Amino acid sequence: MGQIKLNRMQFHTCHGALPHERHVAQEFWVDVTLELPLSVAGQSDKLSDTVNYGKIASLVREIMMGDPVKLMETLALRIYQAIRALDSRIRRVEVRVTKVDPPIGVPSAGVEVVVDNGD
Repeated sequence: MGQIKLNRMQFHTCHGALPHERHVAQEFWVDVTLELPLSVAGQSDKLSDTVNYGKIASLVREIMMGDPVKLMETLALRIYQAIRALDSRIRRVEVRVTKVDPPIGVPSAGVEVVVDNGD
């Protein structure tokens, strides 16, 4: 078993519970960790023997840049479900969505929502 990680994919888009958040773009980061068997691909050196992380990035982009939603939980769950449906070799998925500068009234390093197989 091994991992493929897509770290800090960046999106400038409109999501949030407050009305202005759905009209003024904010910065979001998305991290995805996949657990799957990697030994076959490591030996064969064939893309068909692993998960194409370019396809994962495209799925994430499509969801993040799609219609605005109110909750980061919605984004994280949609990304999680799309990835789980992509390839049966994926044993575990963790999706982390970070709103970099959330309107929470105090300085912060962002707010994160994490969805994984345990959810």
